Amino acid sequence: MNKADIIGKQIKYLRNQAQITQSELADGIGTQAQISRIESGDVIPLCTTLYEIAYKLGVDVNYFYNQAYYPRYDYVTEIKYQIRKAIRERNYKEVEHLIQTEEGHLAFKMPSNHQFILWHKGIIEYYLRKDVNKSFTLLETAFMIGKGKNNTLPTSIQDIEILNSQAIIFNEISDYNQSFKIYKTALNHLKNMPEIPDKRVVIRLYYGIAKSLFKLKIFEESISYCDKGIKLCLKEELLYLLGELHYESGQNYQALNNYFKSLDHYSRAKELFYLSKKESFFEVTKEKIFQIKNIMKNDK
Repeated sequence: MNKADIIGKQIKYLRNQAQITQSELADGIGTQAQISRIESGDVIPLCTTLYEIAYKLGVDVNYFYNQAYYPRYDYVTEIKYQIRKAIRERNYKEVEHLIQTEEGHLAFKMPSNHQFILWHKGIIEYYLRKDVNKSFTLLETAFMIGKGKNNTLPTSIQDIEILNSQAIIFNEISDYNQSFKIYKTALNHLKNMPEIPDKRVVIRLYYGIAKSLFKLKIFEESISYCDKGIKLCLKEELLYLLGELHYESGQNYQALNNYFKSLDHYSRAKELFYLSKKESFFEVTKEKIFQIKNIMKNDK
């Protein structure tokens, strides 16, 4: 398969994932016929055209170059998958091992891949060593890759994810106002991106904002973000963070002494945690339900 075929197939794949037509992708870039020729592998688009296509599909332009010009792209993708998996499982020692093993590889010197490595180094500096300053320095350095002094705005989904990590750590160190501010910045810029292939990024931001608002005791606004996240999960048929969003709603309604709604959300969260085999979450939620039922019983 030649480079034109590789780029064309990836554009077609991302366009189908985004559920837009060739004409919709072409709008503001060129013609439907041009997009058709690119997707068919007849031509390699100009750098400027490929940049506009990448922006509209919500990916970094290097995504296409990596696949077309780097023969071990699948290997790089697998390493990234393993790092993300270890992060989800909170196996930060494994993340550090993978980074130490792979960061010297030529493939990870490419800007978007180097950014990925620095981003995750920032995460493990906090979770392994609680070095807040070094963590934020690495995350900020990662975020600024490919940007100039006068351009500090997120330009890719990976930029948004780095902001999300910064906000999570601010939440962890109890700086809820700064956490909320970064979450809102990330969400506002994400909304301005033409296409978001992975809606889980949006769900993560909704959940993060809801958590920070709960800590700030802004319960009703926190509930509104939980609702947005829940609706998006249902629309996209995703279980991702659905249990956590219901749990967060339960906490907010409990704080507002609305025990009926609190119990409803805790019950939904418990079932979801059971289905997804999140045993610790399941046990905590079960205890919350027990507490609420006792309160309701005593209020009678």
